[in-house]
Amino acid sequence: MQDPLIVLAGATGWLGRAIGPALLRQGIVPPGRLVGLNRSGPSPAYAGWPELRWETELPEAAEVVILSVRPQDFRGGAWSCPGALVISLMAGVPAGEIAARTGSERIVRAMPNAAVEIGRSYAPWVASDAVTEGDKALAARILGATGREDKIDSEDQLDVLTALAGSGPAWSALLANALSTAALRAGLPERIAHRAAEAVVCDASQMLAGNIGKAGDLVQDFIDYAGTTAAAMEAARDAGFDGAVREALDAATEKARDMSRAS
Repeated sequence: MQDPLIVLAGATGWLGRAIGPALLRQGIVPPGRLVGLNRSGPSPAYAGWPELRWETELPEAAEVVILSVRPQDFRGGAWSCPGALVISLMAGVPAGEIAARTGSERIVRAMPNAAVEIGRSYAPWVASDAVTEGDKALAARILGATGREDKIDSEDQLDVLTALAGSGPAWSALLANALSTAALRAGLPERIAHRAAEAVVCDASQMLAGNIGKAGDLVQDFIDYAGTTAAAMEAARDAGFDGAVREALDAATEKARDMSRAS
């Protein structure tokens, strides 16, 4: 598909205003082939591309439609585009419903996260049977514009990844808050407690980049060393740390599936 007409629905939402400019900056779509679809018109995020079109209704000529909208807005809108590749960034709206409401059988469901804002998102995606190899290549380029992407096998897997990677900084924030709160209770000044937690969650964690598969070995190395960190790791596990994370992930996954079943 040579420079297809891409319509970005929700172009000025928190996802859209990161994805749209990234597509333009990287030359994935020329400005004249991208349509911003919303109710509020142009956004300062697109100030460098005055030739960009803005619409309030889905153009009939759309060849790719990116749905970066809330599920309730999708369900309350008109989205007929039977000839288009539809890339949905919505949680809890299954491919079958998207196909029924758009008339297209070429559906890609993806789940980027809030790190789109810094170009470090992770976007797993799943494609319906009607999606062509060319469609998949284009979807990978679009989703990779703001970070990394992976094709996965099923919507069930996407539900799990919605709970895990789709949470963005939430898991890191949970750990950072717990660490800084514990440090404050131990008598550290607030500035020092916060900086120490940041050093652990944001800085030292970079040592794991590209080596997450070895994280368990690293934990065991610390435990085998039998020092202060070993005492912390063992106490966290004894208090149910691993089980709490499993239960949290299971709860979020079930919530994602409930949202799909309720559609």
